[in-house]
Amino acid sequence: MLKPFYQGKLDAFCAIYAVLNALRLTHGIRTKRARDILNDILVALASRPEEFRKVVTQETDYVNLVDAILAVQCHSMPLEVSVPFTIGNLPDVPVFWDACQQWLGDGGGDAKKAIIFRFQRFLKPDADALNKHWTTADYVRGDILHLFDCSHEAEAILNIRMSSFVTTREKVDKEHLLYIQPETARFLRLPF
Repeated sequence: MLKPFYQGKLDAFCAIYAVLNALRLTHGIRTKRARDILNDILVALASRPEEFRKVVTQETDYVNLVDAILAVQCHSMPLEVSVPFTIGNLPDVPVFWDACQQWLGDGGGDAKKAIIFRFQRFLKPDADALNKHWTTADYVRGDILHLFDCSHEAEAILNIRMSSFVTTREKVDKEHLLYIQPETARFLRLPF
């Protein structure tokens, strides 16, 4: 049976959608505003053909694009962005989890906060990543990180269990085929 194409199946804009979904959580943006932001991003990228090519051909990790979008949005709306982890300061799973739990809290995403990050999903530990995806987290409940994600596919990851991922590529194994890249995490909130 044929299935329809979903966002992300043909395009490489999950990083942009992660930011838009985070802004929906923090600021309640609606479809028209999200579409306007998306259009502005694409027009800006189109004026830089080499950068645009890298985005559409997935020759980037999208970190600079995410940061640029957030910088622009910080000028047009009140938004606090924190980058808690850097390449030289990568946390293990418990430290990453604790930071997410402290930022988001237990609940249902009503705190005007979000976390954007990139993960890689593997089919086998010694293979290349099957999927490299940007997503948005909106809350932690117990040992589950809930994702406010743009994917409609049945196999999409919508929840991440604390025991199911690693925070360094070298630790990917048969039991941990999900690698969250902590250096990509951007913690967002509406300033108080």
